Amino acid sequence: MTSSSPTTFPEPAYEKESDTRTPPVVVAALVTLAREAPKLCDEEIIGRLEREYGVRLAKETVTRLLYRHGVRTAAHRRRSERMRQAEANLLAGAPVPGWLCRKLLKANPALKERERETGGPGERVCVAHFPVFNPGVRSKRGRVWVHVHMAVDTFGGLAVAEFYREATTDAAMTFLGERILPFYRGEGVELACVETNRSQVYSGDRRTHLGGPYPQCLRMLGVRHEVRGRAEPTVNGHMEKFVKAFTNGFVEPLRYWCGRKEGKYSPGLPVEALARLRGELAEWLRHYNEEEPQEGYRNAGLTPRAFWQGAGTLKAEGRGQNI
Repeated sequence: MTSSSPTTFPEPAYEKESDTRTPPVVVAALVTLAREAPKLCDEEIIGRLEREYGVRLAKETVTRLLYRHGVRTAAHRRRSERMRQAEANLLAGAPVPGWLCRKLLKANPALKERERETGGPGERVCVAHFPVFNPGVRSKRGRVWVHVHMAVDTFGGLAVAEFYREATTDAAMTFLGERILPFYRGEGVELACVETNRSQVYSGDRRTHLGGPYPQCLRMLGVRHEVRGRAEPTVNGHMEKFVKAFTNGFVEPLRYWCGRKEGKYSPGLPVEALARLRGELAEWLRHYNEEEPQEGYRNAGLTPRAFWQGAGTLKAEGRGQNI
């Protein structure tokens, strides 16, 4: 499943009472028109769609829909070039206006970590979790959620993720043992450091952040545990960047197809349904890691997988020259 195609699971239990989304036929016409006539400006595209379909789109909506469907107009290219130049100035230490700096950090949160660069895969892996959607009715303990546990390598943004029914220490340790460690072993990369926030899921002891099962497990594995400071943002910038892509490319389509009315929820998620949902996630992750180029810092147009492979090629060439 790619970021532009909605997930096919599960089927919606209820339709939304008021759906303000752009009709699919209008979206298809917009994408086709932009591809066939790339020199048209936004105003001309909006005018044509309004005359043919009676729907007037905002410029922001046109930009968002085209970007989501992989269409880069002249306006996109001009904006990207301006942002790249501003980002280069920021990285070079040149003066950048405050408003532009905030805009750059919002567009590419990985820039927040530019002073903590890692030199290779596995040097620092950010781990976090958040609730994705509610698949069932209320329980005695409140609403039932499905949670995604994520790990993002700060070297290139390669990501690993999995769905679990809980956001607990047990689920976090299961994710570590079943997904993170096997992935890095399979890549032949040493996992040196795991960075988490100050949640009790990862610490257990709010005072020391060292006494819980999760940090103890990391120490037994010889993996350093870094905890985000109180003065720092809750999550690493690379994780924030991934969460934005994951939300737009996977979660929003999922919530749309699992749409619900106010106060009503779709049926509970059975075991086989959760397995199928995990399969959808695995396919989306493959697309994200291997097929979706990331502009700007640090990948500069490379996919996360290509960024890793480039680093491996450089290291191999260096060893050959030394020999």
